[in-house]
Amino acid sequence: MNIKISTAVLALLAVVNTTSCLSKESSKKQTKPNNNAVRSITFNSSDKNLKRTFDWAQKMALSYAHFGEDPVGYWYEAALPGRDAFAIRDASHQSIGAEILGLSKHNYNMMCRFAEGISESRDWCSFWEIDKSGDPCPVDYVDDNNFWYNLPANFEFTFGCWRLYEWTGDERYIKNPAMKNFFDRTFDEYIKKWQLEPEKIMNRPRFLNAREKTEGYFREARGIPSYDEGFPVHMVGCDMVAYGYAGFTAYANILANWGDTKKSIEAKKAAQGYYDLLSKTWWNEDTKYFYWGKHYDEKGLDQRPATSYILWVDACHEPDRIQGHLNTINTSAINVELLSYNPSLWYRYNYPQKAYDIFTKIISMERSEYPEVSYSMLEALINGAMGIEPSASKKKVVTLPKLPTQQDYAEVKDVPMLGGYVTVRHDGNTATEFTNNTPNKLTWQAAFIGEHPHIWVNGKEKNASFRTDRLGNKISYVEVKVRKGDKIQVRNYINKLPK
Repeated sequence: MNIKISTAVLALLAVVNTTSCLSKESSKKQTKPNNNAVRSITFNSSDKNLKRTFDWAQKMALSYAHFGEDPVGYWYEAALPGRDAFAIRDASHQSIGAEILGLSKHNYNMMCRFAEGISESRDWCSFWEIDKSGDPCPVDYVDDNNFWYNLPANFEFTFGCWRLYEWTGDERYIKNPAMKNFFDRTFDEYIKKWQLEPEKIMNRPRFLNAREKTEGYFREARGIPSYDEGFPVHMVGCDMVAYGYAGFTAYANILANWGDTKKSIEAKKAAQGYYDLLSKTWWNEDTKYFYWGKHYDEKGLDQRPATSYILWVDACHEPDRIQGHLNTINTSAINVELLSYNPSLWYRYNYPQKAYDIFTKIISMERSEYPEVSYSMLEALINGAMGIEPSASKKKVVTLPKLPTQQDYAEVKDVPMLGGYVTVRHDGNTATEFTNNTPNKLTWQAAFIGEHPHIWVNGKEKNASFRTDRLGNKISYVEVKVRKGDKIQVRNYINKLPK
């Protein structure tokens, strides 16, 4: 007997299966929001601009957080204000800022929703936006034939899950069956269905997988090969290739964590394929920046500079090219969504004054109420200015202060990470105090910009080790084992500050 099953039923079966990652308790609607569920992080600094920006960002970001009063459960807004929804790109970008605020339940719930959304009936896309009812946002989704989806999203999601694991140590982000299903489907069926492999991506058709019932602008929006939404101009955007590199690199790390060495090596080779493509095809040696995209209706690459996504996902390692593309970010007119990435990038490449300049004016900028802005500023302050970078895979936390002056201090208490909290205080860019309130002993890499032959740990002189960042800036550091509950002080001078 032949039985025909509707597309809607197939989609439902794809979600309601053994890959569900949300427990019954976590998906229940609560009658009263638990606004006291978040342990408050505190930030203090002698620099009034840093303090003001942190306080504004914390208040603004928390105003977008919802604590179970809606059917979708714990969530925060990660889309246009007033849409009452979270988008896969925005949420992936905002997630570290959310962790800093203690919104761990929110992050896991939201990422699970996207993982469970992947479906063969949508050609292995998930949902672009999910609303507070737990449904695909109606402005972006009508049915499985008619919906909006930017194709870098599956790679972005994988990249975001790996970042969340590194920050939190929560293995559910990389080992939960729903997450594993999403990753495996993405790096097999998804890339094949949309012709995103390194050897095909440059010659793929612009419009793929449109159904007979796909109508209106969904014929162009059902699979946009870029985050640039000015379709139908591009056959593929530079950011699409960059996220291919980032996605496969994250997948390789995840596979290694699973113990699948063979597939991890294969994923690394695929990531290198995207990297080589960017390096050989997308770089403009004359203008010293990466091209924006490839047109589908004419030969050649769009001559405009690409967005900052290529640097955000670390898809360029050559110092001269990084510097060249950074120069375009400094002069290009960009929207507030892209601007929200920049402070973290300026800190990464050791341009703290450029990041600081954004901190001083972001509060009064047009559209600063966009949720992505406040969450991103929190990440830039804690991960950038304070230089705090946890790594669950290495059981390590790095600190690297980049405060405005040597006379400044900044202290952040109870930063959630690695299953607990850490507290960090910097006095200028020369002395750091670290408190480990996580459940485990950690390796703390106490780092400082510049070449300092000796570093003092609780007053005892140690020989420094050295490394460089992507632009060749020298960094001095020591690594110290810090037991649970211990506080350790490190400085790069003996009795007085260097001149």
